[in-house]
Amino acid sequence: MAFSKYYDDFVAKGGDQFTKNLQLRADMMDKAANDPYFQKGLIEAWRKDILFFFISGCWLYEPRKRFVNGKRLPNIIPFIPWKNQVPNIKKARDVMQSEEGGDLGIEKSRGEGASWIFCLMATHDWLFDDMSSIGIMSRNEAAVDATDDPDTLLWKVNWSIEQLPEWLVGTKTGPGDKPKDWTRSVSKHTITNHRNGSQIVGASATGDTFRGGRRTWIMFDELASFPRPLDHEVMASIEHVTDTKVLISTPKGAEGEYYQIMHRPSNMVKLIFDWKDNQTRNKGSYKLVHGKCVPLEGFTLKEEYDPPSEDIKDMWSRLRAKGFKLENKVRSPWYDKQCDKPGATPQSIAQELDRDYGGSVHRIMGDAFFKKARSTVMPHKAEGSMTYDRGTMEMSFQETKNGPIKLWCNLDHSGRPPIRPYAVAADVSSGLGGSHTSNSVIEVIDLISMEQVMEYTTNIVEPSVFGEHAVAISKWFHEAYLAWEINYGGGFGKRVKDLNYPNVFMRTAWTKKGRRKTKEIGWHTNPSSKSAGFADMIRMVEKGEIKIRSEALRQECSEYVMIEGKIEHLTAKKNPSDTTKGEAHGDRVMAFMVGVQAAIDRPTGASVTIGQTSVDQGHIPPWTMAARMAEWDKDKKTDDWDDVEVGRMSQ
Repeated sequence: MAFSKYYDDFVAKGGDQFTKNLQLRADMMDKAANDPYFQKGLIEAWRKDILFFFISGCWLYEPRKRFVNGKRLPNIIPFIPWKNQVPNIKKARDVMQSEEGGDLGIEKSRGEGASWIFCLMATHDWLFDDMSSIGIMSRNEAAVDATDDPDTLLWKVNWSIEQLPEWLVGTKTGPGDKPKDWTRSVSKHTITNHRNGSQIVGASATGDTFRGGRRTWIMFDELASFPRPLDHEVMASIEHVTDTKVLISTPKGAEGEYYQIMHRPSNMVKLIFDWKDNQTRNKGSYKLVHGKCVPLEGFTLKEEYDPPSEDIKDMWSRLRAKGFKLENKVRSPWYDKQCDKPGATPQSIAQELDRDYGGSVHRIMGDAFFKKARSTVMPHKAEGSMTYDRGTMEMSFQETKNGPIKLWCNLDHSGRPPIRPYAVAADVSSGLGGSHTSNSVIEVIDLISMEQVMEYTTNIVEPSVFGEHAVAISKWFHEAYLAWEINYGGGFGKRVKDLNYPNVFMRTAWTKKGRRKTKEIGWHTNPSSKSAGFADMIRMVEKGEIKIRSEALRQECSEYVMIEGKIEHLTAKKNPSDTTKGEAHGDRVMAFMVGVQAAIDRPTGASVTIGQTSVDQGHIPPWTMAARMAEWDKDKKTDDWDDVEVGRMSQ
């Protein structure tokens, strides 16, 4: 058919060039205007190939200034997909049109056109897929639909339909007209195709959105910006409404339903729209290495960057003053200009352009921390579970696959860890089990090598029994120094006291008037102690003074951020939903942080050698009960209280 010539011209012979695209469109539409057979062939080609539909039939409203070869483009331009968009369009359609369907997670830099693309996909299905029902959702009603707001989603769809030829879409109702081929209802947020029964329905975020209905597919625009906890409630309400959810967003912090979905393992297909792949934004891409611009492979530096002009150097100075890290980071002249804008900050650029979940909300641990942590993480040497005698609290370790205990130390012939000083630290949850409960965690640190040697994680052990587990583990690790956070799980501390386990962490506390200090059992977390505790942990990990072995612990570290001056683990924020509870709540990190404080409180390090393991050698090992009692006797002769302050601070 004659239309095949146009297909080849658009798709294979340079129809993605702006001027040639306009010429091809004009020629093709002139021919179609008076040729029903040509129209029929073109409609069938558009039905089968959505990319051909985009590049030869769809338009884009772009009020921002755009130039081609120095010439300003009009505000209405042909929709010509960027090269980096094409594979994503094809992959998305493969998933959406597959027999079983599937969900799509779209992670994008700001301004990469993902919302327009899926609005046009909705237009395509509304035209060519009989009786389709497509849902389009945004954070609030004002973002979904308005007759005079081009930023709303249904405005984009309605405008796109209006740009198509009447022989394709038919006639739209006007004032006083009876319904004709298609109608738009702003009050109901619907666009209805009366020819084939298809409909596009807009909705805002509510807990009952689309509940009870059925949709061919549903698009969620900027899901990360949906209010909490409605973002989760919305996702729960449509779980069985459709087989295909399209979740589009620019990252906005390491929390919320979008963050959880994008980081939770699943069969969802993830697509990335990144400025670094955009041919209009990545020209002249480079890295700054020791003050010199190094072009990325396949790119050529712009003249003013080779070598850097004084203006470029001045710009770099401004960016550094604003807190941007320039060295060894992919940049381009376009990206530099975005960073140099008056309101731009490292956090806003991290969120809007870099797709950085943590950086957009002041991640606590920086690159140096994670670089060091990654270098020390290693596979566990054994995993299993524990049994113990409730009379003697003597523990045995049973090696089992996928057990709650992970070990990074070898066991001796009797099945126990090497005789060394250890710190055992616990973070306690309610232990109710199921999706309602975060984990109780025990972390063990070798006080000679200063490395993590054990991690025990469970959410099915209630606090008092978990206290028994902690005592049994401490005894197994040769009467280890036991510390725990006292904020929650009061039954834990009571059980430790009932068992008369003596080698426990005692913090220095002050009376309200600040005149007299006392010794109180356990670590208490408050904003001050939490900040100091995290500072110690970060510093010691970065300097290699303590080693993280657990990959799960390292990953949880990335989820701690600073919000309004407070350290928060965002996925643990209160949410009435059941399904977000019991997941990663930062429990490993809190236990490890308490362990670091215990290590600081009872340092051993190089002052103890492996040879110093026997009283017969004339030396009392500092990690034994005898040494502990001797220390207390010495303290009583000099002062009523031990003045060692946890983390070198008072709480």
